Amino acid sequence: MIFLANRANLDKRQLLSRLHNWLQTQATTEDAPIEQVWYHMSTGNKVGVRATLNAARFLGSIYPIEEAELHVSFDFPANRPYDFYTIQWVEAEREFMLGWRQDETHMDLGECHLQLDYDGETVQRESVTFHDMHPMNVFDQRITDLVELVDAVSWENNRPRVPNQAVR
Repeated sequence: MIFLANRANLDKRQLLSRLHNWLQTQATTEDAPIEQVWYHMSTGNKVGVRATLNAARFLGSIYPIEEAELHVSFDFPANRPYDFYTIQWVEAEREFMLGWRQDETHMDLGECHLQLDYDGETVQRESVTFHDMHPMNVFDQRITDLVELVDAVSWENNRPRVPNQAVR
């Protein structure tokens, strides 16, 4: 077991392994919300963890799409004072993606933002709470918030939108 209390001693490979293992343990029963877990690779290196989700079981309610994916990546750029991450809910069937990005893009929104993509375009970006804490704590917080966030999406004129009160 790896103890990750001090993130200064944490590297991307260790974190992705820890996330993969945690998600994999959630996929051990037939009625689990997580069905499959794998590493997302780029040029032979682990760059993220992905999981296939039974949407209704994960959200704990009826949902119009049967299957979704969870995409998670973290990075620890040496030239930045904070960690980068993306944690996203992805529905390939509807070309719908919703989640958080803590990175160097869209700095006008702050260090962290929520992004909603639909049908090949970004339809919403909002500033959200910046979490400068241990990456596993960030993951725990965001995965808990993800259920409420997906539930909060409203569809107006066949376009998704997250109401302001649901943005954190």
